[in-house]
Amino acid sequence: MNNFLTSRACGVWFACFSAAVILSLAGCEKDSFEQIDIDLATLGDSSTKPIDVGRLESEIRHFCGDCHAPPPPGSIPKAGWASEVDSMFKIYEQSGRNDLEVPLKGEVIEYYRRLAPESISLPAPIETEVNPSVEFEQTKVSLVPAVYPESPKAPPGIANLTWYDAAEHEGLEESLILGCDMKSGVVFEVKFEQQKLIFGRHVTLNNPCHSTLSDLDEDGVAEFLIADLGSFLPEDHRKGRVVWLRPSEDDSFSVEILFENVGRVTDIQTGDFNGDGKTDLIVAEFGWRDTGNVWMLTQTGIENGIPQFSEQRIDDRHGVIHVPTTDINEDGHLDFISVVSQEHETVELFLNRGDGSFRRQNIFSANSPVWGSTGIDLTDFDADGDVDILYTNGDIFDTFYIVPYHAAHLLENQGDGKWESKVIGNLPGIHRAVAGDLDNDGDQDVVCCSLISRPLEGISTDDLDTVIWLEQTSEGDFIPHSLEKGNSNHSTVVVADFDKDGDLDIATAQFEDAAIHPRSDVSIWWNNSIIPQ
Repeated sequence: MNNFLTSRACGVWFACFSAAVILSLAGCEKDSFEQIDIDLATLGDSSTKPIDVGRLESEIRHFCGDCHAPPPPGSIPKAGWASEVDSMFKIYEQSGRNDLEVPLKGEVIEYYRRLAPESISLPAPIETEVNPSVEFEQTKVSLVPAVYPESPKAPPGIANLTWYDAAEHEGLEESLILGCDMKSGVVFEVKFEQQKLIFGRHVTLNNPCHSTLSDLDEDGVAEFLIADLGSFLPEDHRKGRVVWLRPSEDDSFSVEILFENVGRVTDIQTGDFNGDGKTDLIVAEFGWRDTGNVWMLTQTGIENGIPQFSEQRIDDRHGVIHVPTTDINEDGHLDFISVVSQEHETVELFLNRGDGSFRRQNIFSANSPVWGSTGIDLTDFDADGDVDILYTNGDIFDTFYIVPYHAAHLLENQGDGKWESKVIGNLPGIHRAVAGDLDNDGDQDVVCCSLISRPLEGISTDDLDTVIWLEQTSEGDFIPHSLEKGNSNHSTVVVADFDKDGDLDIATAQFEDAAIHPRSDVSIWWNNSIIPQ
């Protein structure tokens, strides 16, 4: 899921490998061009005709490099390239562009097939420990009938769980998890009495996918901002919304729409970005092919209890997933960090000049448009007083292949605008990673979950690790531990002390393609091995 596009028509080509289910797909395109007609079924390994590798590399680099990095041949196995290149060319054909010199499709297929591996090996499963350093006990929870008004026919599509600690948030009476099911549209609360889950308020929207705590009306009561996609599947539309949920006295939510008529909204963050004392919003509009932006909504006042905003476009790229905020350079002005997927595959810092305008700085760029960015999480990982980034790339919805470079990365802040990237753990289909000291040894560990919500041709996911934790044993060194195998249906993970016993627990949620019985929506891994100090 990295540069500004030179044209809005430019965005789909090599990145548009297939339609994503959650947060994927994008592109680059063209009109008519000369190419050879080929029967894809006959274009196989038997071809021995010489090809000019150097010439083709140059042609491909100039063609798709007009928008993004060309995909490396090792991105997918040899057998997949004929159909992938064919689909890319069809998309380009339909775009209306005619300003690029287009390589011959048959030669491009041969180039990739000859340089691609026969198969891509998967990482070996993590060995089960006899005496683990930390013991977790899993509890599986169905939200039927406590949350869902009636037993839903569709399987769960919970895109986000967020923990809100009352001790850290003024105006929040009790600590809770807020969950967003982007299939059913339900937003729900989960509270805890020791290891008992208590389900609270819920409301049905369109396709909620992320939440943020706020107090926009400054009444001292915590509310929630919800990013509403407006559609489950990726498409270009103007149904995305910023939804404001306010707790009501009857234990329900009142719903206000603060921003609408935009593409698929994936994240909302709050802060005073222009220094006028009012709370503004940064909104990530993921969009799809022709929609997608980062917006700043500057608060202009409150009318009839509803905040009013003016709109400013900060970034016009599609594919933005997360925009968490922080004062990265400690100059007193709130900045934000953006992870952009699709063909861009970049993590970028937007430095606030103090007036609500921003200067962009690159933190990380992948060398492939099918890298598969899935999200970021901000943390001071090395306890040196600055902000580091946990970054994941494991989106299988670009290619529907598992690749060896799916991983959790630590983007370590070196100061003076310098960042160092390090892979800290591999996990096929990794979707999220969060930090926390699970073993109470004073350093940060990492919990990761994976999402492979559809069968993959020729690959069994039964033995794949699906929830793991990375134990930091010395500075920058990690030992992986498996918590779950064969359930690659998690798009979200959160770490917190839910039962208030002095150690960190883990929560994941299900994102399913098919209904499972018995139904399981949320899983809690209770940390039962750490003695509270």
